[in-house]
Amino acid sequence: MTQIYDYLVVGAGPAGMAAAIEASHAGLKVLVLDQAAAAGGQIFRNVGHSCAAQEQVLGPDYGLGKPLLQAFMAAPCDYRPLAQVWNIEPHAQGFTVAALIDGLSINFVASDLLIANGAMERPMAVSGWEKPGVMTAGAGQILLKASALVPKQVVLAGSGPLLLLLAHQYRAAGVTITALLDTTPRSNYWRAIPWLIAGLSMPKQLLKGVWLSLVQRIRVPYFTNVADIKIVGHIGAEAVRFTAAGKDYEVPTQLVLLHQGIVAQTQMAQTLACELSWNPVKQCWQIQTTGAGQTSVPGVQVAGDAGAIGGAQLAQLEGRLAAMARIERTGTRSSWAKKMLYQALALRICQLHWARGLVDRLYQPAPWLSTPTGTTLVCRCEQVSAAQITDIAQSGCAGVNQLKAFSRAGMGPCQGRQCGLNLGYLVAQAQGRPMAQVQPLSVRPPLSPINLGQLAQSSDL
Repeated sequence: MTQIYDYLVVGAGPAGMAAAIEASHAGLKVLVLDQAAAAGGQIFRNVGHSCAAQEQVLGPDYGLGKPLLQAFMAAPCDYRPLAQVWNIEPHAQGFTVAALIDGLSINFVASDLLIANGAMERPMAVSGWEKPGVMTAGAGQILLKASALVPKQVVLAGSGPLLLLLAHQYRAAGVTITALLDTTPRSNYWRAIPWLIAGLSMPKQLLKGVWLSLVQRIRVPYFTNVADIKIVGHIGAEAVRFTAAGKDYEVPTQLVLLHQGIVAQTQMAQTLACELSWNPVKQCWQIQTTGAGQTSVPGVQVAGDAGAIGGAQLAQLEGRLAAMARIERTGTRSSWAKKMLYQALALRICQLHWARGLVDRLYQPAPWLSTPTGTTLVCRCEQVSAAQITDIAQSGCAGVNQLKAFSRAGMGPCQGRQCGLNLGYLVAQAQGRPMAQVQPLSVRPPLSPINLGQLAQSSDL
């Protein structure tokens, strides 16, 4: 007989853990599916097994995840690590979530869902980004947190808080940073000035960001207002060419880490036909939500960076608020104290989103990064260049989904995650349309690779 859960949470990062703790302690039957081997998400990855040396390198904020992780592991919920969700669809009693666990596809049924699977790094399609020796900053940090692996030397390129944080962590670990190439346009600083008052509402985070920026400018070769990045080499990365302050530079390196901020992962919500909207400030598609992360589909919520990028503290509060809203729907009468707590959480979440406005405007991607040209590969899986995509878009294709059929861009193993945004940008530019009018790539299962043998052996639980 199929076991039906009251609340199924996808993702065991700050939002998913906080939601599971709140809901399970209220008596709901909760299941948490997480693709990682241990709970914590990207921000608190491996925090339960970290040593003192790692924590010293990663900084004090990393250790803040330990109390949350301990509370989650002690909570009376069903937790399944190494569970790769590959399909979600409506069910007579709510929703069916199919996940690969130990090589088998297992179907779980739940009356309500919370999607808290976090964010991914914004694709940074520069010339040569497909070469061996080119990774994302997030991948570099995963290696540092999960396995304490660091390179001997590296070039960091892009923009955003994570890039500055990784530079600080790498220096603490003894890594030689050959150069830090900051692509933040100077105009962004002027646009961000009116939002300083928002940043001042979180003085600790603001001062940390300023300090990280100043330290890197002093202690590593730091280039500002960088443009036209090209990674060159016969086989793998051998050097990075770029312009800064009107001058051309070339820095030799065998490893380049790229980063241009993060964007919400919307694929699971799209599978359920949740409505999306284009955010012109964050420059990405995000799931439309009302109070407590409720999407346009009844019974489906989102929390944390899966909804709108905000960081670990905000994600934790959103997860807890989403769970409280789900508990309310059980018919349990909330106490006066619970109602006051709910309102206080909602108010704090609004404040943190407002404060995030400074970061969103300061680190908005430079326009040249959104419009790759020539032979620069946009879809690395299918080897489709920017010039090919522009030619198809100018020939009158209806949008990115028709372009996918003409070029196979977006049909590779990443299923458009690494090219979808840039496909949209190129179509919008070629056809003179705003991005809000260019529909994102459609999503179909499987959300992650699954073979026929695993599919044939699928079972309910």
